[in-house]
Amino acid sequence: ERSRKELILPNSPAPFYIATTVAETRYISVNSSLGAVLSTKESPTERMHSITMFVGDSKFSSDYAYSGKGITSAYYTTIDDNYDQLRRNFWQTSDIAYKFAVEVYNSKKNNLKTANIPEEEKTFADMLPLGKVQSSVAPVAPFSFDKKAYEELAKKVSAVFSKYPQIYGSRVEIDGIQSIYYMTSTEGTKIKEPVSYSSVTLRAKVRNKKGQPMEESETIIASSLEKLPNADSLAACAVRFAEHMIAMRDASSMDEYYLGPVLFTEAATADIFASNLVSPSGIFAYRKPVQVMATVYRAENISARREIKPLEERFGKKVIDSRISVENRTDLADFNGKSLVGTYSVDAQGVVPVKSQSLIENGILKGVLSTRVETKRTKESTGAVRFGVRPRSVSMEVAPGTLLISAPGGASYDDLKKSLIASAVEEGLDYAYIVKKLTSENTQIIYKVSVKDGSETLVAGAEITPVPLSKLKRVLGVSKEQYVSNYLYSGEVPVSVISPKAILIEDVEINRKPLQTQKESPLIK
Repeated sequence: ERSRKELILPNSPAPFYIATTVAETRYISVNSSLGAVLSTKESPTERMHSITMFVGDSKFSSDYAYSGKGITSAYYTTIDDNYDQLRRNFWQTSDIAYKFAVEVYNSKKNNLKTANIPEEEKTFADMLPLGKVQSSVAPVAPFSFDKKAYEELAKKVSAVFSKYPQIYGSRVEIDGIQSIYYMTSTEGTKIKEPVSYSSVTLRAKVRNKKGQPMEESETIIASSLEKLPNADSLAACAVRFAEHMIAMRDASSMDEYYLGPVLFTEAATADIFASNLVSPSGIFAYRKPVQVMATVYRAENISARREIKPLEERFGKKVIDSRISVENRTDLADFNGKSLVGTYSVDAQGVVPVKSQSLIENGILKGVLSTRVETKRTKESTGAVRFGVRPRSVSMEVAPGTLLISAPGGASYDDLKKSLIASAVEEGLDYAYIVKKLTSENTQIIYKVSVKDGSETLVAGAEITPVPLSKLKRVLGVSKEQYVSNYLYSGEVPVSVISPKAILIEDVEINRKPLQTQKESPLIK
């Protein structure tokens, strides 16, 4: 309140909205190999604070990026509950934030006159009113930072690779991080919201018969150490991962360009849906940003956002196969016994999120995730500005909670494989492909399928051309079974995706991707 009343420069607008956010973060990271701990990094509790400040008014303000984050500047603050020191830190940061906001406001006012933005859009409100002032204190679930527990788990899982001498450079990384956010605003909002995750990452390398190195990684994420699969299950995952790496040594090379039907399964399917839907050009409400100049503080880079073709413009139209529906859930903690990471109780703008929001119904776009920025289709926030979790930062991103993608009328996996072979035969092909993983270090998990007997052969040195949303408008088949994937959107916001376990898409390109040849060292005989 002091900042709102006393921060003022001559002939400059006063602040109309100020939000003060404090993030208390603690983390642990264990790196192990072959049953031994290589390093353990533990952080004490650290506090970062930020000020989100807008000058002007709700109709026209210093918000120029419309990304949902506002103007946020993050700095360290005291870890002691010292009122005077906290107040001093907030005042110093508010002073910087105000001067920056004034610069941005004036720059935006000048640049908007010639900006390539529809006149109607220029009249939209920069900040929609808060429906209800929230005073939300979410319960903070127990989160383990037990060093011994993390290290024992790391040693057990990494010891698996000692049985595979063909594998080198194996690593198992186990991380745990928790941030507790405290936010107050001039609107009267007071919230406390925890965000956390624990993860296990497997990494390994092998060389094929030509001496070419191949590297893979796999990450398993849950909301806490206790929610991860138990030690025996994680060791079994490491065994499967290691055996796949051994199989890669003898994998056949991609020998020619392919264009035809491809069956995507499990992680590959989840990745296709996430990359197309969970993005500014996907299910997020969109407002074209305004280019600004500032000297007090670095302005947010908006160049990529200016070129977005938003899905929101196709409201009420078909955007995906008619068998598929998409829903955003913010209250799901688990699904079929697997921990989810997308649950939250209030967003970073003080809005309680819609627990269940229909986004796509039978292929038709019915809704988008929105912030308090008005757009052509959104006149209220769905509470989608989520707190993220990352050391030494106060992070906020527009993101879903759990994206529930379903196809109740879908087929079984066996039927989809039969359809894959039938489609390949129809196109005069001798083989087709099954893709199980897209996001990996150097390779993708791809199997060549014979149309004669359905046998599968692991393939290396191949690269899938990205599958755009337009390819999903009419697919050859989709699975009724579902697959759960947890990941970090933008590397910091825990998001869950529940998607069909498999999807059959036509006219997918697969290109050769030559593996790097590593010459043998002259010191090695």
